[in-house]
Amino acid sequence: MILKTVLLVSSIIASALAQEVTIKIKNGEVKGRKDTTYSQKEFYAFQQIPYAQPPVGSLRFQPPVAVEPWDGVLDATENNKLCYQMGTTTVTQTQTEDCLYVNVYTPVEPGTNAKLPVMYYIYGGGFLTGHPLFQYYGPQYFMEQDVVVVAVSYRIGPFGFLSTGDTVLPGNMGLKDQSMGLKWVQENIRYFGGDPDKVTIFGLSAGGASVTLQMLSKQSQGLFRGVISESGSSLCPWAYQRGYKAVAYNMATYLDSSFNTSATSQELLTFLQSKTPEQLLDATNTFPWDIGRDQIVQGFMFAPVVEPDHEGAFLTQRMYDAVAAGGASPVPLMIGIMSEEQLQRAEDWEGLMYQLQQYDLRPEALVNDNMHIVNNVTKAVIGKRIKQIYTTEQFQDDVVSAIKYFSDTSFSRPIIHHAKLHSQFNDVFFYQFSFHGDQITYYNATVPGCGNVTHGEDNAYLWGYNNNGNIEQWGTARDILTTKRYVTLFANFAKNLNPTPEESELFQNVIWPTVSADNYQYLDINDDLTIQVDPKGDHYKEWVEVYETLAVKPYDTY
Repeated sequence: MILKTVLLVSSIIASALAQEVTIKIKNGEVKGRKDTTYSQKEFYAFQQIPYAQPPVGSLRFQPPVAVEPWDGVLDATENNKLCYQMGTTTVTQTQTEDCLYVNVYTPVEPGTNAKLPVMYYIYGGGFLTGHPLFQYYGPQYFMEQDVVVVAVSYRIGPFGFLSTGDTVLPGNMGLKDQSMGLKWVQENIRYFGGDPDKVTIFGLSAGGASVTLQMLSKQSQGLFRGVISESGSSLCPWAYQRGYKAVAYNMATYLDSSFNTSATSQELLTFLQSKTPEQLLDATNTFPWDIGRDQIVQGFMFAPVVEPDHEGAFLTQRMYDAVAAGGASPVPLMIGIMSEEQLQRAEDWEGLMYQLQQYDLRPEALVNDNMHIVNNVTKAVIGKRIKQIYTTEQFQDDVVSAIKYFSDTSFSRPIIHHAKLHSQFNDVFFYQFSFHGDQITYYNATVPGCGNVTHGEDNAYLWGYNNNGNIEQWGTARDILTTKRYVTLFANFAKNLNPTPEESELFQNVIWPTVSADNYQYLDINDDLTIQVDPKGDHYKEWVEVYETLAVKPYDTY
């Protein structure tokens, strides 16, 4: 038996066993599959739908180009491609430049005019790794919440963030991919039961920085109405690439030692486009870019840049200036941190102690490049002042203070400050995730005196583990409750632009207040939900004083 429903120009055909479904979207027909959540709620998965042409050949290092219509039925029942990953990776899917796809998950039968809120997920991974495949995590929890989930794949590493700072290689290709995916959502999501006027973008780490960067780009204005950022911000020092031109030319000389470093940007582009992607990947993975430089403190080698003003530019203004002046999209923001973002450094105790020894010997390394201090003597003085925020001892003798420094300088300080700046222009809901689970946990390192939740640990409470979402079978009561709370807070924000629109037993009748300049309230998520004031307290205030009195303005990140 074949059922057919027509909505606008879409059509849907269910197989006799109702395990596959075909739907017509803007560029052609796609075949997805039916799946179920742990409670046997049905949902539909359409994976690996192209939103742009493969960025290969002359399109490598260029902005994405809209996909062309296709003939026949596109098989969208699985996702077996991902963008080239830098470094080592355990994923088994095919790495390829042909990777600009979206995965769509919907809890309603495609073709239904449900107009559900849409949650558009951008993965993290330091702009070097990451994928939307949900090989290890699935969308089952969100399917219980009656929202449509879209996960976008975007170029990373040199493929997505190589730049020479001019219009030949302006950079930010990965961010432009994300924006193109949002345009695809506007044109196609209604076929899956989603409402293009109710799109929330969200992401973790580099994904969190990405969603706040989307807020700053004219290319993406009007494509979403809400933003959720987990442990990331456009103001994080690691989310800005400083030595981009040197990195681009160094890659060329690594590939060919005779390459002329005086070559034009066009000659460099032509040379790099002539190489295989494997050669580029090898260069990225093996070239000693910056020995001794702590990239998560000072900035990743491949990351967003500020572009020259030209047609198609994604970002042309310093991030800090744009956020502070209200230049971001005027939408509500839900943003937060883990209780101790850099706790995982304690997992390699020997490596951590060596690292702390180097910082004790060179206090100037504690000074972030975004302070724009060039004199090493001055840097050393400021580095000692920064250490005094946390301790009067050596970091080797006060590991708790050292870990708090790492957490704050790379994550907490810029994220807290971003929220405060944006709160002047729109609603901001700030949170700290302090819950360390029983079965749901990434790291088991503990350092008495530090928070016990490290970077990225909250992601396990949003996505179904091993792609089945059956936490009821293996999670403890604490794990199950926190998972339900966290997912519901995210879904409520997508539905209402408010994570706690009314009192509920699930949230212990807590109503989450917004941030204001004179009353920085936030939600602490632990076994109990509590409203607290001034995240990271005196440490944040002292950081602000250091920047205001010692840094050289204008800021780019913070």
